[in-house]
Amino acid sequence: MTRLARFSALSSLCAIALVFAVGALFRAQKTDMFQRELRIKVDSQLSLITTQIESDIRLRMTALNGLADSISTDTGNAEPVFDRLAPLIRARHADLLRISVAPQNQATAVSAHNPDEIDSIRQLRLDRFPAMRRAIERARKHAKPSIFGPVRLPSGHTAFEIFVPIYDEAGMPGRLWGVIESAMDADHLLRMARRYDSSDGQQQEAGAQAISVAIRDVSLNNRAQDPFFGHYAIFSDNPVTRVLDLHGGRWEMAATPQGGWAVPPPEAAMIDRLIAVSMAASGAIAFLVSMLVKDRRETRTRLERREREVLSLSQRLDFALSASGIGVWDLDPDTEIQTWDDRMYTLHGRSAQEGAISLQKFRKTLHADDVSPCLIALRQALLQEKDYRMEYRVVLPFGRLRHIRSFGAPHQDAAGRMKLIGISVDITDDVIKAEALRKAHAVAEARNHALAEANSLIEHNAYHDPLTALGNRRKLDRQLAEIAHAAGGLAGTALLHLDLDRFKQINDTHGHAAGDAMLIHTAQVLRQCVTSRDLVARIGGDEFVIVISPAPDRQALTALADEIVERMRQPHQHNGVTCRSGVSIGIALGGPMAQDAAALMINADVALYRAKQNGRNRVEVYTEALQSAVTVGKRMADEIMEGLERNEFVAWYQPQVDARSHRMVGAEVLIRWNHPRQGLLAPAAFLPVAEEIGVVPLIDAVALRRALTDQLHWATHNVTLPRLSVNVSARRLADPDLLDSLKAIDIPAGRMTFELVESIFLDESSQTVSANLEGLKALGIAIEIDDFGTGHTSILGLLRTKPNGLKIDRRLVMPILTEPSARRVLRSIVEIGRALDLTVTAEGVETLELAAMLAEIGCTTLQGYVFSRPLPPDAFLQYMLDEKARRQLIVA
Repeated sequence: MTRLARFSALSSLCAIALVFAVGALFRAQKTDMFQRELRIKVDSQLSLITTQIESDIRLRMTALNGLADSISTDTGNAEPVFDRLAPLIRARHADLLRISVAPQNQATAVSAHNPDEIDSIRQLRLDRFPAMRRAIERARKHAKPSIFGPVRLPSGHTAFEIFVPIYDEAGMPGRLWGVIESAMDADHLLRMARRYDSSDGQQQEAGAQAISVAIRDVSLNNRAQDPFFGHYAIFSDNPVTRVLDLHGGRWEMAATPQGGWAVPPPEAAMIDRLIAVSMAASGAIAFLVSMLVKDRRETRTRLERREREVLSLSQRLDFALSASGIGVWDLDPDTEIQTWDDRMYTLHGRSAQEGAISLQKFRKTLHADDVSPCLIALRQALLQEKDYRMEYRVVLPFGRLRHIRSFGAPHQDAAGRMKLIGISVDITDDVIKAEALRKAHAVAEARNHALAEANSLIEHNAYHDPLTALGNRRKLDRQLAEIAHAAGGLAGTALLHLDLDRFKQINDTHGHAAGDAMLIHTAQVLRQCVTSRDLVARIGGDEFVIVISPAPDRQALTALADEIVERMRQPHQHNGVTCRSGVSIGIALGGPMAQDAAALMINADVALYRAKQNGRNRVEVYTEALQSAVTVGKRMADEIMEGLERNEFVAWYQPQVDARSHRMVGAEVLIRWNHPRQGLLAPAAFLPVAEEIGVVPLIDAVALRRALTDQLHWATHNVTLPRLSVNVSARRLADPDLLDSLKAIDIPAGRMTFELVESIFLDESSQTVSANLEGLKALGIAIEIDDFGTGHTSILGLLRTKPNGLKIDRRLVMPILTEPSARRVLRSIVEIGRALDLTVTAEGVETLELAAMLAEIGCTTLQGYVFSRPLPPDAFLQYMLDEKARRQLIVA
């Protein structure tokens, strides 16, 4: 016992030493892994801070760029444009403490968070400080915004200065007109860094690693300066670094964990305790060994007692087998003789008097199909000394079958001979029940399969378009909802809204079968252009949507859309007929401008509308600029409708004079808008939006009513104007009710002229337009082709339309004094007018010299600033009453 105890103690000491060595190695590896993970966490959080700061700066620069672009298009109205847009930008970006516009670097207009700061900034020369002068020069040199700072503002705030160059696109394109200066709150910009840096008392982001952050400017010849955020010691503590490249600036950002890098892993104490526990357990081994020796004697006693218990159990087992009908057998591998008990004879329909059963006798009891498998399994179990499991059928008298399940296992008897011993049990009832259950299960499976197919078909039809087999609107809504739920929003999702061009013409020309074929062809093209992960859906008659998540960059999306446009340009054959169509595509991206599915669809629809507006068969991407344009257009459209309701549209008049005598022979009615905030607006400011919302015919009608009302007023002063010319839009000319509405207002015959814009394309006028033209002539209203020479009218069109006169556009009139070719073109137009017995009016006459040349060429009527600018009604009446202006005016 003493020797055994010494051996156990030595083994215990060896085990303790081994456990200690392994534990120390594991602790060192854990510490090294913790240090790597710590650096990864710090790098991840620093990357997040860098990205947020860069995003904030670029977002503000984009907004200021938009302001600069708006001013550059109309530098003459820089301050009104600035006063209108700068407060909107500051309202959206509250961290912009001030914004100023500085022509020639001289601040003239300021929008500031602190009103007291406005007067101190206005008239300030921004380039009087060297740092600001260098920043302005960088912005001018690179034609991009520049940033520098931080600087201390008079208000006490710390801010970064941003300068955006403004170029005079209207006056002298490419010339630097001035700059936009803005002060961006440094505390707001650096909030992300403070959120993770708890060194200054800030509460760090939940679940984030506590880090120390420092930022310094390295933009001056890449030389580092003192940090403007954080402590300089961070840069010398092996930090994680990032470089932030900005327009006009380059910042280096560094970060370390709070408390430095020498931080033990949180599991260190647990590992030490585990090592100690393992060492203690090893020490206990010696004690257990001694206990095992002591228990050996006791175990022998227990075994003898258990032998007696086994004998008792064997007797009980025999009783259980007898009661359950289980037969017991054994097989001698040498003689291949089976020894059966009485129950085995009964199970196989044999008599116990037959004695030992050879394999030949045994096989005669089996069903013919089970003989070979059963004998093969027995021999394999004998040869390989493995367990035997088999189910077989026994043929009873009168052809009845009994199902037997047999189990066997190799066993060595007391004499050392190997035998196969097993049991067999009658499972006939179980097989019958199992077969019934199998049949019932097969019937249920068949019904379930049919039901599943029906449900699948119903669901497929509910979420797919029956013509193209693409997803439908419900499929689109479900897909977007699933993406938003899985990703927590639609950021990183792209939606392409497609609309076929000229699809209606295909339906009208070749029938709906051709239209359906074109839709199916479109679906095939779209499937071929996208991946299996992307959704393609048909959501309307000729409208399709593609959803891509995650989306590639904007360049890849545009390339995909361009590929679709190019493939849809190709002609498609249907039953020997060539069908040609195109597609317009609007692209929208999920994110700040579209945080839900409805907004994403609206943005894509707006981009699609812009693509169609810009000429169809093209691609447009929804951007902040487009969003701003849509907002401005919507506001303008609402104001136009309100202006029509409040009678804010008024008529102005510009005299038309005889080319020879300069006697006034008429006037053109020019519409103006008395805008409640912007004052008097010319048509160029509102007609494009009015065209989009379809109210130009209403504005035309307002101009006509105003002109007739003013004529009645002039008549009370004994003044009669020989002729008034009113512009008529294409939509109004195509109105079937035009003639009825004109008859109702009693227009004096021979004293009214309708000017039709040449771009109406009278060569291929509709039947309604042609009928209206004839009806106007019947009412005594003269027809004059306006802007002649700039549109599409041919000589054949003039012969068909039979106007009373031509009006030559100012762009053809103004250069004739200096360009002989321009004079020849204008002389040709006059000759055409003479050949067709038409009056010829020249507009844009600015000088008497030009007027004399036009009279010499043969123009009959002149209009321009040399005679009078457009006048409001009262001023025009005074013009007519003035003795000098109406030397030969016919007074009624």
